Amino acid sequence: MSVTEKPTMSVTEAANLLGISAPTMYAITDREDFTALIRVGRRKLVLRTKLLEWLDAQANQSTQTK
Repeated sequence: MSVTEKPTMSVTEAANLLGISAPTMYAITDREDFTALIRVGRRKLVLRTKLLEWLDAQANQSTQTK
């Protein structure tokens, strides 16, 4: 991770990073297997490194089922 990258991002920023809609990203944050979410008060923040790990796991899972 570069010095300029924040360790956390908003759900909307995570959605933009993945190229999906914010409502879809909010739905993902409600999943039991999504461990990249932290709450700060009422805010939902996404841990950048955990998001990328989760995304890799999802990609590996989909290639194993093909």
